[in-house]
Amino acid sequence: MGETNRLREQGIQFKQLQPGQQIQVDLKNATQKVCECGCKYFIPVVALYTVSALVSPTGQELTAQLPVLICQKCGEAVK
Repeated sequence: MGETNRLREQGIQFKQLQPGQQIQVDLKNATQKVCECGCKYFIPVVALYTVSALVSPTGQELTAQLPVLICQKCGEAVK
């Protein structure tokens, strides 16, 4: 957040998004991400974690989810 504050101090304004508002992005100038194996396609999966009751905010064991993309060809997670 330090970078954001620095830019605001320089007078750069950021657009505020409303809930549910989508961002329009032109991908013509973007670079496509490629896996180390050369594959350009990825599959969304969910990694599950168990949070110990000792560190859980509720005092009970929790299951947490983390969305991950894996390469369609080699199965490695995107870094």
